[in-house]
Amino acid sequence: MQPGCRILVADDSAQIRQLFRDAAARTSTPVTLLEAAEGTQCRELLHKVNPQLAFIDNYMPGLSGIEIVAEARKAGVSTFITLMSARPDDELFDLARQLKVYEFLVKPFHIADIHSIIKTYNHLAAPLRTLIVDDSRSTRQIIQKVLAGSIFRLMIELAPDGETATELCRSEFFDVVFLDCNMPGLDGLGTLVQLKEYNPSIKVVMMSSERHPVHERSAQQFGAAAFLHKPFSVTQVEGVLHHLYGLPVPKLSLAEEAGLVPAHLFGSDPVLTRLDRPY
Repeated sequence: MQPGCRILVADDSAQIRQLFRDAAARTSTPVTLLEAAEGTQCRELLHKVNPQLAFIDNYMPGLSGIEIVAEARKAGVSTFITLMSARPDDELFDLARQLKVYEFLVKPFHIADIHSIIKTYNHLAAPLRTLIVDDSRSTRQIIQKVLAGSIFRLMIELAPDGETATELCRSEFFDVVFLDCNMPGLDGLGTLVQLKEYNPSIKVVMMSSERHPVHERSAQQFGAAAFLHKPFSVTQVEGVLHHLYGLPVPKLSLAEEAGLVPAHLFGSDPVLTRLDRPY
C-alpha cells in the first residue's frame, strides 16, 4: 500500500470505528482513516474523497450501506468496498456481488480480518504481468476477455505457441502464465519445463479442455501452480489467483449456493468456485 492510502470506515458504532483506528495504527505503512457515523456523511466522503478502500456498515441512520454502494457504482466510483453487518442474508449477499463489493464482514470481527482485506488490496492494486499461451487464436481472445474481467490488475500479453512463450519469457518478466496443455510443436509440459528453468518463481496455471488426472499430476510434478479446465469463468480465475498469492477467498464467493465445485488447485484445501458461467 502506498503511504497516505485513504481508508473510509462508515458505522454508527463508536466501538467499530475505534477498532478501525486500532487497525490503522498497526499497519506497516501510513494510512489516512476517514470516519462516518451515518449514511449521508458516508456518501459524501465516498464521492468527494474517493478513498482507495471503504468499510461500510449496511444498517446506519439515513442511507443504508447497499444504497450508498449502488449510488456510488452508478456514478463510476471504483473504491474497493467491504460491507459490514451483524444481520447478513442471502439477498444482501447477492446484491453485494452484483455491485462488485469485494467482501462482507459479519460482526463481530477482529483487527486481523481488517488487516487481511488491506493485504488483499495491496496485491490487487499491484499489476501482474500475465501471459496467455494457446495455439487457438479464438481461445486466446476468450481467455483474455475472462482475465480482463478480474479484480486483479492483469497486464496481459498473448503467445500462439510454446516456442513464442519461451522466447518472451527469456526477454521479459512475467508473474503468471496461463498455459495450454495441448499445442503442436513444443507442448504445454515442455513449455512449462523451460519456463521454470528461466524463472523458478514464475506461477504457471495449466489449462486443458480434457480431464486427464495423469496429465494433471505430471504438470504438478514439473512445477505447475494450478490447473484449470476449459471453459472457465472469471470467478475460477480469481479463486486460483487468491490461492497462488496466499489470499483468503472472499466470503461472498464462498457463500454462493448454486454451482459450487472445487477448483483444481495443488497443495491446498480446494477453493469453491462457480463453473456454470463460462466466458
